[in-house]
Amino acid sequence: MKHRIFSTVITTLASAGIAMAQSTGGSFADFRKGLLEGYNSYRNGVLERYDKFLDGVWSDFEQFKGEESDPVPKPERVPTVGDIPASPTTPAPAPSQPAVTVAPQPKPTPQPKPQPKPQPGKQPLPQPKPQPKPQPAQPAGNSPARDYAFDFYGLPVSVPEIDIHVTNRLSSPRDFGAQWREFAGNDNARRLIEEISTAADKMTLNDYLRYELVSSYVDSKYASQSISSRMALKHFLLVGMGYDVRIGMTGSNAVLLIPFKQTVYARAYMKVDGKKFYVFTDKSVDSQTLSSISTCELPKNADTGNPMDLRISGLTLPYKPHKYDLKFKDLTLSGEVNANIFPILYRYPQMPTADFARSTILADVRENIVSQFRSQLEGKEELEAVNSLLQFVQGAFEYATDEAFHGFEKPYFLEEILYYPKCDCEDRAIFYTYLLWNVLGIENQLINFPGHESASVRLSQPIKGDAYMHDGTTYYISDPTYIGSVTGMCMPTYSRENPGVDYTYKK
Repeated sequence: MKHRIFSTVITTLASAGIAMAQSTGGSFADFRKGLLEGYNSYRNGVLERYDKFLDGVWSDFEQFKGEESDPVPKPERVPTVGDIPASPTTPAPAPSQPAVTVAPQPKPTPQPKPQPKPQPGKQPLPQPKPQPKPQPAQPAGNSPARDYAFDFYGLPVSVPEIDIHVTNRLSSPRDFGAQWREFAGNDNARRLIEEISTAADKMTLNDYLRYELVSSYVDSKYASQSISSRMALKHFLLVGMGYDVRIGMTGSNAVLLIPFKQTVYARAYMKVDGKKFYVFTDKSVDSQTLSSISTCELPKNADTGNPMDLRISGLTLPYKPHKYDLKFKDLTLSGEVNANIFPILYRYPQMPTADFARSTILADVRENIVSQFRSQLEGKEELEAVNSLLQFVQGAFEYATDEAFHGFEKPYFLEEILYYPKCDCEDRAIFYTYLLWNVLGIENQLINFPGHESASVRLSQPIKGDAYMHDGTTYYISDPTYIGSVTGMCMPTYSRENPGVDYTYKK
């Protein structure tokens, strides 16, 4: 890591804090109380002094290529019992521990919600790639009573009309420091944080989607400004929301550097003090062409904000019905799902499979699914019910790899399998393991092999078949992508491999 020192005249930190307070009056205290409550780390004055850090030492960091979630490609054709060599007649050796150990996880519990009345519908159609519709900036001199409307993945969003000055060209660290001071001393800039946060709260957006909302607003209202100018405003808004987002420079352009609680696959990143910051560029910039990135140094002993969480715990969006109707053998599933979720989720960052499984997009849709299957499986013996669900997931969906169907790796949240007519192994496994736990109450595991995601179940009575041991418990392979298989049958390709455990549904 190389250091580049940019000389500047820096006044004492104490006098800078006093000057800021005097320039903004009592409203600044109100702003701090409302936005920084719960962030004890900010009490040391990091937020107030941020402009001084932007003025100070910037360091160059190497950019690392995005990690692959699984370097082994998935099979282009769905495996079917009988079209590959038969599995050995004896079960696979039972290891004392799978290849991947897992940390204890809280018991997943469904959230009861009102159940919509099931309705029949047509086969879902593939989701077109969404393109946000930027809108030109509105003229200045607006009344506080007016609203500014912008597009968020096809949804209209409005916030009160707030005009702030955004410098058109920022080309040096001192420029970013000066722009921060101007934002921090502007009541309107600080009020904008509250207004965008309120809009995000209404839609119950998670951390990452709040970043997307901020980007949609800034790129719409300040579309005529330079990339660096827009990035500076996004940076100020996100830091004000409590996130440890950094501003970086690469060549003449600015980028945002965002830490997450999860690993993000297929996205370039850099390390600062041992922590990964993922690189987010303007849509017009090819991130693959970037080399080194410089960013300002912040105090190591201070908590400069929170990393973002990619998991989703519900979305509250305007309703646009999309009907689904699925059937295989004696099981059927039909209903409606809010189609407005799909453009928002289409290019969602790739995170570990477990975090897709642990997320909930529409709790009421899930409750409806659980209710339908429970009524249809009532009275069946445990193994019969398990295999009924297994073969429904095998037969109700058409198989295709993400690369073949979407053109890029696209893991589904559970609700997305109800929309897209094709899915691959991890999508089926996430859906199936959720059903096992929430419909039947059966402990199970979401497991992985090289190039393949599968599932396993803990049965109350032993059976003959492929199994492994985990923490003293026997789990039988139950693969929703191995067409025609039943519980206890593993694809021959993996029958003697130890699976990695991604997630466990357990009492």
